[in-house]
Amino acid sequence: MSRIKVVWTGEGTYPYATGGVSTWADILIRELGNIDFVLIPIMMHPYMQAKYPLPPNVVEVINLPLWGTEEPVEYIRNIKFSKIYQAKVRTREARDIETFRPILTTVLDHIYRRNEDYDQLGDAIYAFYEYFQEYDYYEMFRSPEVWEIYRDYILATFHDHEDPPSVFDMIEGLRYLFRFFISLLPQLPEAPIYHASAAAFCGLPCIVAKKRYGSKFLLSEHGIYIREQYLFASRSQLPLRTKEFLLGLITMVSRLNYHFADVIAPVCNYNRRWELQWGVKEHKIETIYNGIDVLRFKRFDVQRDSRPTVVMVARIDPLKDIETFIQTAQLVAQRFPDVLFKLYGPIVDEEYYQRCMALVQELGVEHNFAYKGATSNPARAYNEADVVMLTSISEAFPFAVIEAMACEKVVVSSDVGGTREVLEGYGFTIKPKDALAFAKAVIHLLERPDVARDMGRRAREVILRGFKTEDMVLNYERLYRRLAHAYADEQI
Repeated sequence: MSRIKVVWTGEGTYPYATGGVSTWADILIRELGNIDFVLIPIMMHPYMQAKYPLPPNVVEVINLPLWGTEEPVEYIRNIKFSKIYQAKVRTREARDIETFRPILTTVLDHIYRRNEDYDQLGDAIYAFYEYFQEYDYYEMFRSPEVWEIYRDYILATFHDHEDPPSVFDMIEGLRYLFRFFISLLPQLPEAPIYHASAAAFCGLPCIVAKKRYGSKFLLSEHGIYIREQYLFASRSQLPLRTKEFLLGLITMVSRLNYHFADVIAPVCNYNRRWELQWGVKEHKIETIYNGIDVLRFKRFDVQRDSRPTVVMVARIDPLKDIETFIQTAQLVAQRFPDVLFKLYGPIVDEEYYQRCMALVQELGVEHNFAYKGATSNPARAYNEADVVMLTSISEAFPFAVIEAMACEKVVVSSDVGGTREVLEGYGFTIKPKDALAFAKAVIHLLERPDVARDMGRRAREVILRGFKTEDMVLNYERLYRRLAHAYADEQI
């Protein structure tokens, strides 16, 4: 069999951002050097710099910026400006509104749960893709006719409600459609396998490729995208009707991904339970756990502070709940006044970072807390610790936990995602946001260093028995080959 080509799609991750999903993607693509990858990364804006050097088996990158552009196609398709201009003229002079009307209406029906026929929605998504191969996206969405179709639909939907959407709500809803559906604009290469890293907008090109080429659609689930977006929305200050539209859009896209995926590969069995709850057929689901390089992540001596030390490696983001880490520092300091809580990770939310730093001062733990910035050597960071913590309110199967375990560190983690599946019996799982329970576990371990060392040694043994890089990579390679064979058989 010739070399397999896989088109990999991601959203806000590899190769333009760090984090667990990016780590997973870099390991997978780099280790599978016998497979050619085309990357379609969905980006915030077109000026992002890559965080990872790409291996030679990445044969093409189709960047897909959703924001920061006035003319989206210019950054997505490798075509001359004259072609873009011709499409604009064609759209201004003879846009086919009656073809676009049922496409937009079908999408809106599914956002508002008036229709749940996902085969019909898949046809509409493909028709959307085909339509904008001919017509200009920007010109069409800013046309009076599209606004009128959209506005009339919303007003009809809420005609008997006491609190219908405002003009602001309607403008925001159409803006969401315009920006997020940019993910349907790239000219997609033919390949036997399309692999999405989330049940999100990055899965839409996979659905189009399945309909256009018969490509097999593999969906990996790290965090449950729909759950994380609901958590984000609950914290946001969006108006009710704007939030309702956004969550309807996200729910629609997630369910569409689940419906069309040939195989769904969650990174833990916890995700499987969510997927089944959202209607995924059990036969589609194949759990593949994350794996790490156990030669890189191991116990080794480092120059470290003599103080009792607790380390967390996590991006500065509300989902990581840094505030609970800081609150735990204050509680542990009452028993160990010299304890040091060290936090490593990039700042992805500046406002949240400032809030956390204000909390450090408010609680008076400047002596007990140190933010060390992003690290390119997390193994060293773990080895500086007596105890490793993770306080996230949402995770799938966090690399930070298995990396620390491989370094023979006992981990105290929030009980989220699949953490319990690897950590139970070899560390502590705590209810999210329960700083007092976190503190009790940390104090227990700092008071019993022999117990902590023994648990750490046994934790590494768990990682060696099934959470190595080669375990994860072998499982994906087998799955890729199986899907490629199925694709080839269907082409005969």
